[in-house]
Amino acid sequence: MNLVIDISVFINRLSIYDEERSRRAQNVFRIVDKRGYNVFEPQVFGIELASQPIRRKPSGIAKRIYDEVIERIIVVEEIDYDLLLDVAFQTGCRTIDTYYIATASIVDGVLVSANRVMVTNARRYGVNAYYIHDAREYSKLMSKLQ
Repeated sequence: MNLVIDISVFINRLSIYDEERSRRAQNVFRIVDKRGYNVFEPQVFGIELASQPIRRKPSGIAKRIYDEVIERIIVVEEIDYDLLLDVAFQTGCRTIDTYYIATASIVDGVLVSANRVMVTNARRYGVNAYYIHDAREYSKLMSKLQ
């Protein structure tokens, strides 16, 4: 199974500002690791990943987090501009969300997010997407992953 996991889920995994959010994100990654699923990310993910931990952790730890995550994902380096434009016109979503939705579309993957609006827009575009902080959706996602 191919997955696209939004940066919000990675941040929930790394930062325990809400135990339930963190637990759900950690459970997703535990299954992803156990099953060996491919995780694809748009190239911009690397910049998001670098900028998030540095706000919360010392630079050495932030860099280590970046390196550990980047080595485990598959970066989709080029996304056709026309595809991004199509996603934008069909959903009206934020620019960054177009990259995740387009990536999921390219790799025929499941989009996992802690951003309800992104999930709604992904579905509007025809992408199979799950919002992990809704109990029903989280349960469906976990069943699908297992």
